[in-house]
Amino acid sequence: MNQNAGVHYPSNSAPPTHSEWLKRSRQMLALLTETEKAIYHDPDAAAAYLDRAIAILGADSHSNSSQCKARGGLARWQIARINEFIKQHLDQSIRTSELASLLGLSASHFSHAFKQTTGLTPLMYVAAKRVEAAARYMVRSPHSLSDVALSHGFCDQSHFCRVFRRQTGLSPQTWRKLHAADPDLLRTRNTTASNQAVQARSPA
Repeated sequence: MNQNAGVHYPSNSAPPTHSEWLKRSRQMLALLTETEKAIYHDPDAAAAYLDRAIAILGADSHSNSSQCKARGGLARWQIARINEFIKQHLDQSIRTSELASLLGLSASHFSHAFKQTTGLTPLMYVAAKRVEAAARYMVRSPHSLSDVALSHGFCDQSHFCRVFRRQTGLSPQTWRKLHAADPDLLRTRNTTASNQAVQARSPA
């Protein structure tokens, strides 16, 4: 993977569109995955990947903050508070009204300001955060997709697969095979699945 890969956003550009935001999210996920893979055997490469991910994450944040504020957008500390809440409640249902109350805003005001700042509705943003977290979790965990789905706030495995494919262009199964940090992970998961199947067929 090219460590210098990335999208550059001019400092005076408007907030990214939905497709641009998804493209940037995918780049960040890929870089974070490469960081995790390289961290033990090639620390320098891992640091380079992480620096690039941070650069993409922070693109335009400083130069656009005053623009967002002028348009009624949210401040960075407000977005940080939202991110922390989402992180702590990934396995739960998260409503727009809950996020708005964190900042002392009405749901309508919050939704408008949030979309101006991020380019996404609050619920789209929450879904993207769930997918990001699930993608990272899958590369280091042998748990089934059903368990991954429930632990990251999706209704079931089918719901998880639909949202994941819509945002990444890949199924969770394909993502996991391509990005598994542990070469034994797939074998462990397949063995676990086989054992569960045998137990299910065995008489009580």
